[in-house]
Amino acid sequence: MKAIPATTKTAASIPSATTLKAKKNALERGERAPCRVFRIEKKPDGSFSRVAANSETQCRKSAKAWEAKSEVAKVRHSLDLTQQAFADLLGIGLSTLRSWEQKKREPSGAARMLISIALKHPEVLQEAVA
Repeated sequence: MKAIPATTKTAASIPSATTLKAKKNALERGERAPCRVFRIEKKPDGSFSRVAANSETQCRKSAKAWEAKSEVAKVRHSLDLTQQAFADLLGIGLSTLRSWEQKKREPSGAARMLISIALKHPEVLQEAVA
């Protein structure tokens, strides 16, 4: 029986957290196709099977979903904050933020300015809230 050599990863071969986050964001925006995509299908007998799907199709779906998001949702996502944390940062209610993200209502001029500041300089708002 052949011995399987152990693989060791050097520090240079392990991607940084920043690199992984950039790749994840590119996948979500549809700028990069995933390596593998699977979907779960229910068989007639009630069991489930995993079926390989086309990664390019998934890439197009991700891009379309990203374009459909509101600007508020895109800003919150780029800051990597939960809805509650972003609402607290802006000093608004959670229901207000959700209605903006679902495009039921639009933020006022002052709120839009706060959102643009949050995108460009989140530390300023975090300092003001603290």
